[in-house]
Amino acid sequence: MENYNNEEEETPSEKHSVEEGNINSSEEAFMQGYMDDEEVEECAECGTAVEKEKKVVKEINGEELTFCSKTCAHEYEESLTEE
Repeated sequence: MENYNNEEEETPSEKHSVEEGNINSSEEAFMQGYMDDEEVEECAECGTAVEKEKKVVKEINGEELTFCSKTCAHEYEESLTEE
């Protein structure tokens, strides 16, 4: 029976780099993109990062809140009525 491993095998240079606390080129590119986006908004309902193109902004009880989707905005409003 063959053993399958879902983890991608690292090249020796990548493995060495991670052990030293360095990051590989794909991780570096990810972090650069993260750092370039200075202000990351969070969804008021689920707490995930909100993409600028998909964000939903609603004024609820005089406060402007940001959501990652219409579903989260709706769920947030429903949770207020349940209290």
